[in-house]
Amino acid sequence: MRSGDTSASLAGKRIVFVFAGEILGGAERGALDLALPLVHAEGAHVEILALDDRPGRAREIAEAEGIPWSSVRTPWTGSRLARTLSVLRVALALRRLNPDVILAHTNLPNVVCGLAWRLTGARLSVWNQWDVLGTRRFSAGLFRRALQATPLVITEAVHARDWLTEEWGADPSRIHVIRGDVQLSPPRDGRDAWRRRLGLSDGDFAVCMLAHFHSGKDHRTLLHAWRRVVDELGEGGPNPVLLLAGRPAGSENSVKALAFDLDLHDHVRFLGDVDDVPGLLGAVELAAFSSRSELFGRGATEPMRLGLPVVATDVPGIREAVGEVGAPFLAPPGDDKVLADAIVVFARDPALRARVGAANAELMKDRQSAEVTWRVYAKLVAAMLDGKSKDDRRAASETVPR
Repeated sequence: MRSGDTSASLAGKRIVFVFAGEILGGAERGALDLALPLVHAEGAHVEILALDDRPGRAREIAEAEGIPWSSVRTPWTGSRLARTLSVLRVALALRRLNPDVILAHTNLPNVVCGLAWRLTGARLSVWNQWDVLGTRRFSAGLFRRALQATPLVITEAVHARDWLTEEWGADPSRIHVIRGDVQLSPPRDGRDAWRRRLGLSDGDFAVCMLAHFHSGKDHRTLLHAWRRVVDELGEGGPNPVLLLAGRPAGSENSVKALAFDLDLHDHVRFLGDVDDVPGLLGAVELAAFSSRSELFGRGATEPMRLGLPVVATDVPGIREAVGEVGAPFLAPPGDDKVLADAIVVFARDPALRARVGAANAELMKDRQSAEVTWRVYAKLVAAMLDGKSKDDRRAASETVPR
């Protein structure tokens, strides 16, 4: 049902989200958070096209919400001719879906759709930037060409907008910063059930990091920090337990080996890919997020949404995410001592945890509620479809708190 106060500016429009695959990461979660209100509140017809068909939870979530999903394999390897044929396959698959708007998410879909969208019959293609890492899969020239061919670029972070303009020569008038709504479903299991499952006692000090195990995340620095935390709290303090939640993505074996080498087997749990994230977050006292580079740190904003304090790495995307309240609890990249010191401060001060957690929840409510995220996104896309001027389009997105 559409809400009574919406203009339904995209009512009846056919919108195709393009994902790299079915695996659920932060970008896919954010895109799904956008897709649902476009269907239920705006009245748009939404489908998802994935460029890989390996099974994953993103497809399960979409189909459970009634969003159609299809796949087309797009290997980006081999000769120039082979890559050109991959682009044409995507263009043909999109054309069959008859889109008014294409919303590409992450680098592979962004580049492929930037090159192919004019062949699809779509009136608009949107490049959604979810990182500031660049890409090894494409040449710099091809990345720039696809970016320049895309009429509208949206990102969650100011520093990502600056990166696109300064590093890649994008036209700043086409780039808009819109914070994504962080939606979390009700927990499946409560705090007591989760803590029993994890073998935690009432006095244990549980800290969770939400991050898949790949090279962009810095689990190693967190483990070195955790060794310091365990030693610092000692026999007289609360028993510290670190919960690492995320799917294997290349670095999990080395991280587990380091935990063994640091003699942390009694103080670290590897949970795998957790599907009840709200339940897990409700069972811990603190969130940690150690990363080498982030767009807007969903591993920080999800715990913040639920009122947890966050200790994290001081990189631009995380600093922008935690704001002034969280800035004192950031550590320089790779500095396990400062990271450990911040964790210990929270371990010893429950009142501080409560105060910072409440401030985090209030920040998320004010900055990233649905009223100031997907509505602004829809308004901006509708303005592009209606041929509004650049000034009108800029005004459409400037209502989002920075």
